[in-house]
Amino acid sequence: MRKISIKDVAKKAGVSIAAVSQILNNKGQRFSEATIEKVLQARDELGYVPNSAARNLKGRHKRLIGIIVPSFRMPFFADIIQSMQASAPSDVNLVFLGSTDESLQDAIFSLVERGVEALVFGRHIPNRAEVNTFLKKRNIPYLVLDQNADINAHDMVQTNEFTGGSMAASHLMSLGHRDIALILPNNLTDNMRQRRAGFLDTLSTANLTPKAIITTLSKHGGLAAVHQLIQSKSTAAFILNDEMAIGVLRGLAYQDIKVPDDISIIGYDDTDYAEFMIPTLTTIAQPVWEIGETALKMIIRRLDHPNLPLQTEFFDVKLVIRESTGPVKNTKGNH
Repeated sequence: MRKISIKDVAKKAGVSIAAVSQILNNKGQRFSEATIEKVLQARDELGYVPNSAARNLKGRHKRLIGIIVPSFRMPFFADIIQSMQASAPSDVNLVFLGSTDESLQDAIFSLVERGVEALVFGRHIPNRAEVNTFLKKRNIPYLVLDQNADINAHDMVQTNEFTGGSMAASHLMSLGHRDIALILPNNLTDNMRQRRAGFLDTLSTANLTPKAIITTLSKHGGLAAVHQLIQSKSTAAFILNDEMAIGVLRGLAYQDIKVPDDISIIGYDDTDYAEFMIPTLTTIAQPVWEIGETALKMIIRRLDHPNLPLQTEFFDVKLVIRESTGPVKNTKGNH
């Protein structure tokens, strides 16, 4: 897929390349309003973005791929980044950006302006149709991880999130727990919806309904959920990611509530610090390293072969049992 060039803009506007360059670099004072308008209209219709990196990279043939994640502080995404960096071929440069929902459009534009040839979204895309149109117009392929399971992307890497949620429910039920809480973030990504669905579906087979506690997606959010968790009189809780689960463990420790003696806790992701907590955290493990490697290989394959059919990779998850879950005690309401 050929990228739109300044030459294309000049041809469409019926002016010289030099005129386009001057107008787009705000040095077009000598041109008439009509000429300036024609150039800007041609730029917008063709979807041309000036490549600010091109001037400095002449003769350099490394391909630039952009990766957008929600945060560099979350261990799951830090591992994704590391795995991509470790497996990147010598002719590929990677640039990583953290972005909130509000700054996503700016992040995409910034990367396109820097000359990225492809994008990987490791975060939720709120305005999907708009993003899809913007990138398609500029012939920039992109791959999504499973925070965007229902977006119409050419390439996608997913994990079996529904099964992960189901495993968490089965584990707690096998330990005799019936009064169970579900701690979830206020903004659910697509993959977290699948985790929740698997959890609820499996509990429903035993006519169980968890007590839902909603908080923010962070360690502080987990900490803030502890008061409600204690009030719920639950003997176990499934937390939709390890980040929140760490906050829950800390909050329970502050209240002198013993895990797993008083309450069992299970997280999701198996981030690197899960096995270093006290107690160590039972969780659902995703093959994070393989996810990062595979995503990078797939987007490079897309650059090499633009007309490939849809690429999808699907990974299984597994239950990692550690110290934070145990059998239900008969002393109901002990906290």
